[in-house]
Order: sequence, then C-alpha cells, then structure tokens
Amino acid sequence: MTEERKHAILLAATILLARKLQPTLENETLNPIIEHYQWRAIHQASRILDRIDQRWPTEASQERN
Repeated sequence: MTEERKHAILLAATILLARKLQPTLENETLNPIIEHYQWRAIHQASRILDRIDQRWPTEASQERN
C-alpha cells in the first residue's frame, strides 16, 4: 500500500473522529474524555497502519525491516 493511500485512510479516520467529538468540543469546559479519545484514535491509527504494512508491504517498509 502506498504512503498516499495510507494518508487518505488517516484523513478519513480523522474526519470521522472529529464528527464524533464535535458535540464534546463545543463545550467551554475541559473534558478529559477528549484527550482519551484523541490518544485512542492515535493508537488505533498506528495499529491499522502497522497491519496495512504487514499485509501490503512497500519498498520503503521492507527497507526499514
């Protein structure tokens, strides 16, 4: 899988996460759940990219290993 395709997947995931968090972000008060969702999304995106690299390795990912 190319790096461009992975970036497109991450962009889509970011948009979906932002839509889910939008009502929470509109509040004026600090909400610890926002930080939790942000870190969870980053962790999940990292795991997804690792799985993509395992299934469809690119030349760049093969050079790193």
